[in-house]
Amino acid sequence: MLRFKVAYALVILGFQIDLFKCEIYTSYEEMRKLFDTQHEVTRRLDDYIKFEEDRLRKAKDVVENFRSFSQISKIDQENFIGNPVNSFLVLKLMVKDIQRFVDLLNTIDDLKKMVSELKERYNLPGDEDYEGVIKGMHRLEDTYLLNPSDIRTGSLSMRHTSRALNAFECFELGRIAYENKDYYHAIRWMNESLIQVELEGNQPSIDKVEILDYYAFSTAKQGNIKHAIDLTKQIIELEPDHERAEANLKYFEKALKDYKKLLQGDNGDNLDLSNNPFVFKNPRPEHVLGSEREIYESLCRGDYKPSRKQKNLHCRYISYNPLLKIAPVKEELVHDKPKIWLYHDVITEKQIEIMKELATPKLRRAIVRSPVTGKFETAEYRISKSGWLTDREHPSLNYLTKLVKAVTNLTMETAEEWQIANYGIGGQYEPHFDFARKTEPRDAFSEAIGNRIATWLFYLETPEVGGATVFPPVGARVNPTKRSAAFWYNLHPSGDGDYRTRHAACPVLYGTKWVSNKWIHMVGQEFVRPCNLFREESPEKYL
Repeated sequence: MLRFKVAYALVILGFQIDLFKCEIYTSYEEMRKLFDTQHEVTRRLDDYIKFEEDRLRKAKDVVENFRSFSQISKIDQENFIGNPVNSFLVLKLMVKDIQRFVDLLNTIDDLKKMVSELKERYNLPGDEDYEGVIKGMHRLEDTYLLNPSDIRTGSLSMRHTSRALNAFECFELGRIAYENKDYYHAIRWMNESLIQVELEGNQPSIDKVEILDYYAFSTAKQGNIKHAIDLTKQIIELEPDHERAEANLKYFEKALKDYKKLLQGDNGDNLDLSNNPFVFKNPRPEHVLGSEREIYESLCRGDYKPSRKQKNLHCRYISYNPLLKIAPVKEELVHDKPKIWLYHDVITEKQIEIMKELATPKLRRAIVRSPVTGKFETAEYRISKSGWLTDREHPSLNYLTKLVKAVTNLTMETAEEWQIANYGIGGQYEPHFDFARKTEPRDAFSEAIGNRIATWLFYLETPEVGGATVFPPVGARVNPTKRSAAFWYNLHPSGDGDYRTRHAACPVLYGTKWVSNKWIHMVGQEFVRPCNLFREESPEKYL
């Protein structure tokens, strides 16, 4: 194993944080609070430094990092927080750099008292948040085909609101991948770190040998034995007494020799090695989505071109309900099979703020129902925070429920409460179904309400880049636009699940994403959308 395996944790003078409730990286709102929090942390640390400035020179350097970051973030905070590179940097400050500060001064009682006070007053981030933000950046890297250099320089939108990452920070993005046996991203970021450490000259932010150590092992795990040998030789050149590097070199050379023997023909002649360990390869890890992942990511980028041409797409004003007579709703049919509608300007700025304000204190890591056990649990494929609101909490919520009823002509008697979700760094919800399938536990939804017949989705914010709602089976894509709402039926008129409605929330590359959805159930819709023997009959018949 590697010499420099370090388990980073936020254990400041012996206290631990409840990370399940924290999970700051999953929510933009939590990140906004964290940016405010770090200003106060900076001030408190700086006050302490002034008492013993000479002895605390190294600690002063740490605080300077806090201060400079704080000043930059105040210039345009909304855009600053929207850049995931900045979110990574502030978590690094709050997890790694503050731990370094404590390590420098861990014999001072006053510091223990000050940190304890900070712990009591603020929900400081921990190791899971630090790892989470890095995994989120890896998702962005994959989904939007970004090079490590794009992320390192903060080139994620038309605006550059981030400083460039140094060699150590690039190394960290690779180390977390390595710790999770994700050698694909480990190689990409160790290579970027190696490039940067050479540019840093006589005062590098990390030892070159440490980078090479992780890089050599990762590249060997991806089958690049020849490259691993070259990297290991560089380690020995820099540190001739590096025992593990010497042992690894012997192991790699033997592995390459054994591989060559396997490639010998029956007559003992070597076969062509051009496509073997001498050609560098770095395949992405296997993914549970399989071939669907390529379509999903292509749709998120806006690259995917469906093979079937859409028909009869149209826009119209609808006013068939008394609630809509004075203010007709703008309806756009954005996909025909299955039908997906987009309603424009159907929620006001004031109503959006009410939803956010009421939901923010309730935000928790979003959970999903396991298709195997039927129990609710967190999942890597859904990264966001969500909270639930009832119509009783504010008149605006009750009005919005009536609006959904007026537009869809469906009863809300068996509909679920409003779910509000906030997506943080790399936040996403991979392809999934809203309805319960026959293979899932029978108690997924009670007979009193039935299956989820339809989904209504308000967009409460417009992300600058990313965050689209996509439907991989049919190649459909809905761009999130503030004050609009998407609507689709999850079930055929026969009551069978419509597998074409498998959909996903793409990762937010830049900015923030807030949504609010209401799931509408079958029971009570018998006279509005009657069951039918024919699966494909248009639900428009019942509007």
